Amino acid sequence: MLKVNILRVCTMRSVTKPLSFFRNHGFSSATATRIAGGYMNSFSLETVEKLCLALNCTPNDLLEWVPSKDMATNSAHSLNALKRNEAFLNNVTQLMNSAPLEKLQKIQEIIQKELEE
Repeated sequence: MLKVNILRVCTMRSVTKPLSFFRNHGFSSATATRIAGGYMNSFSLETVEKLCLALNCTPNDLLEWVPSKDMATNSAHSLNALKRNEAFLNNVTQLMNSAPLEKLQKIQEIIQKELEE
């Protein structure tokens, strides 16, 4: 099943107050509340574009695929790219929080270099 997982992207972008964040990016109070509460089951392409611009992401980043247990899929199927590994995000967060400050500067330099390529 395809799911909308905007809060995952918010976490990765360090958006700690999604409601305020989305209201500040031009979403109505009702839409911002649905997004922040994780209640977005469908949305217009205009909303997808607005979300992607606000979060600096692609539409694929907003979606997650969770295959049902009875569904047999080919491991090479394109939807597998939308499977998310939450353990990865938690591990990265733990690593960053436990890294010595001098190492964080090196990590920042590596990341900046990768983004420039």
